[in-house]
Amino acid sequence: MLKDDFAMRDVDTLANTIARLVLKKESLDYTPSGLEADAQADGLWFALDQYMKAGDFNAAEDLLYESADWDDLRYLEMGVAFYAHLNHLSDKELAEGGFSREEVGEGLRDLAEEFGVDLKL
Repeated sequence: MLKDDFAMRDVDTLANTIARLVLKKESLDYTPSGLEADAQADGLWFALDQYMKAGDFNAAEDLLYESADWDDLRYLEMGVAFYAHLNHLSDKELAEGGFSREEVGEGLRDLAEEFGVDLKL
């Protein structure tokens, strides 16, 4: 239990750090713009949201990594929102979706690394 609480706080801290320092925003949410130029990113977010609602977190993560444009920070923003959402699920919900608490933190760190964000102190 204590280990899970620490892992949750760690992910919250990392997600908030990325949001504030890299994305320059206070919120961990991803909000689709609705602009034609953002149609691809918005479409990916809607697909991720459907997978999350269905509890298929592995499929959502796979889709995020397959579809991300590593030069576009909207995809980092989307990934941070995804992992922040997973982080606030119960261990039971994560397990039912084929995910573990540790995978949430690892996923966020791996995503940040793909975007060149160094989270090592």
